[in-house]
Amino acid sequence: MSSESARVETSPAFTYRVCRGLVRLWFALSFRKIRVLHAENLAGPGPALLAVSHPASFLDALILVAAFEQPVQCLLDRRFVQGLWSRALARGLCIIVFERELSSWRPTVETCAAVLERQGTVLAFADQRTVAPGEQAGLAVTVASIAVEAEARHAGQLHLRVFPVHLFLPVEQTQARELLVYVDSPVAPQEVRLHAGGELAHQTRVLAAAIEDNWRENAFRLQPHDLDEFLGDLEEVLRAELEEEWAARPNWKQTTEGFSLSRFVREWAEQLNSLNPGRLVTVRESLNTWREARRRVSLHQIEAELAGEWLKSPFRRLAVWLETLLGFLIALYGLINHLVVLLVLHLAGSFKRDTTRERNTEWAIRGGVGLACYVVQTLLVAHFGGRAMAGYYLPTLPVTGAYAWRYARLLRNRTRLAYWAARCPYETAKIRRQRREFVAITNESLNLHADFLGVPH
Repeated sequence: MSSESARVETSPAFTYRVCRGLVRLWFALSFRKIRVLHAENLAGPGPALLAVSHPASFLDALILVAAFEQPVQCLLDRRFVQGLWSRALARGLCIIVFERELSSWRPTVETCAAVLERQGTVLAFADQRTVAPGEQAGLAVTVASIAVEAEARHAGQLHLRVFPVHLFLPVEQTQARELLVYVDSPVAPQEVRLHAGGELAHQTRVLAAAIEDNWRENAFRLQPHDLDEFLGDLEEVLRAELEEEWAARPNWKQTTEGFSLSRFVREWAEQLNSLNPGRLVTVRESLNTWREARRRVSLHQIEAELAGEWLKSPFRRLAVWLETLLGFLIALYGLINHLVVLLVLHLAGSFKRDTTRERNTEWAIRGGVGLACYVVQTLLVAHFGGRAMAGYYLPTLPVTGAYAWRYARLLRNRTRLAYWAARCPYETAKIRRQRREFVAITNESLNLHADFLGVPH
């Protein structure tokens, strides 16, 4: 085959370019920027197999198709391609759709090998397919079997490069707006073949182990101390949930003393950290938000308990609310009267905590400024409204000023505590509801992890 014909065969089809352009436009309109890190690793001739350390989904396949400049044919389970539009888009993007049954796996491998023989690029996710009895099941067996099969067809002369690819896909309430794709250094199947020798099954296991070792070192993973901190917070949440559940049961004597996370939960967190760190970061952010909300409510509860007897009396709380409502206009009038005084004192540095002036001098300055402003304001009122109005206006200055000061103390010391005393039951119920939702999501993720491993639950 001539180089010109090979170039024609490996060039992207018109429908592929159109569909990829539509996908890129959709991501641009959704304000999600896709950034590829170390894309230069893909430079160079020869076929490439992208081993993605992320659970498979149709959306993730679209992200990766839009991320790379060269045509990429994704390998995707048919259960992820549902609906008319998804099937049409998958066909336009040349996605290789396969069934999980063993009988359909051999044609799928042959299709991928044919693409690699044409110097193309194939992408496969970390997803466990159905395996035959006695065959090893693992995260990278699918990728490794395709690479070994393609190399075996060319006696190790295909020069295939396997690139581990890591994704950071923020989900749900996280504030991150970038989708990050990290292309790691390649793994050469022919080198594994020379070192492993033996049958193809053994070569597949060796290559799969090498890829999985790379996946565990995910570029976006949480560091060990951060992961340990997350597990500690998770243990605290689960313990609080158990304590509340057991406290509601009559005559229940079991306590959470000595409670700790199981090995299964720790393995789930470690795998999520390796395969889907974006979701783990989102879970951690949700957990931190819950802990901060609980800390804030606990602080307000302590303040309410230390407030004194007045907060326990409904009549005194009612008096606080009435004064807060009825005294607002008086305090506002006093604040307006003293805006000039406050502005002058602020410019003079009277409110600075690190002032070098003595306390007596400071109070003398404040008194002098206040008295001078009273005189000026009274003269202005007398000029524009007459002496009678000025006579009524002058006594209101110190009275409303004193009440504005009292009102500020009322808001800070009484109204705020009365508000939080009334608000705490609702905030506590909200925190309890958030905790239960978090535990439900965690249990669902643990069940999926158990299904993935084939562990009964």
